[in-house]
Formats: sequence, structure tokens, C-alpha cells
Amino acid sequence: MVKLKDIFICHASEDKESVVKPLLETLDKESISYWYDEAEIKWGESIPNKINEGLRISRYVIVVLSNVFLSKNWPQKELTSALNIESSAGEVKVLPLIVGNKEVRDKILLQYPILNDKRYIIWEKDVKKIVEELKRCLGRSNKKIEHKNLDNSESNLDIPIPKIPKEFSQLDKDRFIKNTFSIVKQYFRNALNKLKIRYQEIEFDIDDIDKFKFICAVYKSGGLLNKCKIWVGSPISDIGISYSEGDFSYGNDGSYNDWLTVNDDGFNLGLKPFGFSSMYIKEFQEDKILTSEEAAKYLWIRFTNNLYCKR
Repeated sequence: MVKLKDIFICHASEDKESVVKPLLETLDKESISYWYDEAEIKWGESIPNKINEGLRISRYVIVVLSNVFLSKNWPQKELTSALNIESSAGEVKVLPLIVGNKEVRDKILLQYPILNDKRYIIWEKDVKKIVEELKRCLGRSNKKIEHKNLDNSESNLDIPIPKIPKEFSQLDKDRFIKNTFSIVKQYFRNALNKLKIRYQEIEFDIDDIDKFKFICAVYKSGGLLNKCKIWVGSPISDIGISYSEGDFSYGNDGSYNDWLTVNDDGFNLGLKPFGFSSMYIKEFQEDKILTSEEAAKYLWIRFTNNLYCKR
């Protein structure tokens, strides 16, 4: 059985010596368990699988956000996954630790606007302060635990604990859809950059219309291949994401090619496609709710299917 951890450390390798290692030393002294890549991933093991396992078994994720973090692919993927877990479960998971001056802070919050409503801690080399805040999150007092020597045989029993369905509030759903929109937009940015690297004749534009609406267009040798608009809202609910492509008005959101609405399976929030695209995208033909990342992929495939047809 995999042992649960208190903390997952998400960071760029450049921040190991100056931030991460001093933090780990204090965590060890306070008997706070943690998942740290160098200690957990063995030679030859799958990095994505081990990272997914680490995120799954850790109560919180400390994200060391620095200027260099913003240029690193793996740490940003870890942050995106942790935010998705947080929004779908409706519980705090991500603990931001910002390294840098005000300019760096502003840059980080601009790239990750979903973090604006979170309390973050500024790295000032005061490790004890960070650990004290962490202990408060974990519900641990400064006093030493007095019952360590009690008979703990009961803890070794194999006792199945039932999963009790969770009720999600409107606040949970609102935050989930905002986070999902941020993930979809970032997914499209990353995917368009990869498309450009693969095909040198491809150009693209991606622009924000407002905080919760963006458009993107793809061109080949100057000719338009396809363009789409993605925004928060749907014909049947404000907590959804809509998709329109081809000819559309930037300001009029009354025309749709597809949309996804927030749903839950009793334990996690997710998104349900209306069905236009899921009928012919084989990967999404199952009747299931999608995670934020799966929703982003769904919309990307929807958009790029037309690119393939026009090449």
C-alpha cells in the first residue's frame, strides 16, 4: 500500500538549492512527510506516472513559484494538475510560495490569474514561518504528540472506508469553471506553439476578448484555416464553457457549435459535452464527465479536426 504524504513539492530545478532543500531540512525536523522527485523517482521509472501518484497521495502541494518556474514545462503541468484536483474536489490543495520581487509576483499572477484569490506566502528565507503556516493547514499544534507509545495495533487493521458522496456548492462550481477556463486557454496556447514548431508554414493568433472569453485563429501561408471562440457560459447555464468556430461575432455569444456544462459524479466536479463533437470523436464517446484537462483536449480536437480537413 502506498503511504500518504503531507506535502508534494512542485518546483523548478533551479530553485532546489536556494529554496527547496532548506525547506526539506525543516520538514524533516518537524516530522512532516513530503513527496520530492529526487527521493521518489527511481532509475527507469515512468516520470509522469510517479508524479501523478505523488499528487494523488499528497494532502497539499507547495508550489515554489519563481521567474524560472514560468519557463519550465513539467512544474507547470504539475501545478495545472494540482489546481484541477483542487477545483474538482472542492478542497484547498495548492499552497503558493512566491520567490521574487513585486515584478516577478505580478508576472506570476498574470500568467496564473486563478491564483489571485489565494493567499500566498513570499519567500523571505524564513523557513520556520513557512513550516508553522503549514502545520496550521495540517492541523498540528506545536506540542509534541503524547500518545506515540500507545498500542496502535488498530491502525494496522484492514478497514474498508466507504466513499460518501459530496455536495458541491455554487461557489465550488463557480471556481471550478473559472479554473477550467484558465486551463483550456493555457492548453490552446501550448498546443498552438507545438503546431507552429511542427509546421513552419503555420501562423496563429490567440487573443483575449475579456477575462472569460478568447479567440484563436490558425493560418497556413497567410490563408485562414480555422478560427474559434471559447467563453464561459452556455445556452442552458452560466457554469459552462461554449465553443463557436467559423464565422461568428466577437460580441454576440448566441451562436454555438458545442458546449460543456459542469456536472459531478458524486465525488468530483467535471464537464459534460453537449454531444455534437463527442459523437464523432472516438476518445470521448463514453458517457462520462471530463476533467478540466480532458475538456481542453476535447475542444482542441474539435478545433483541429477542421484543420486536418483543410490541409
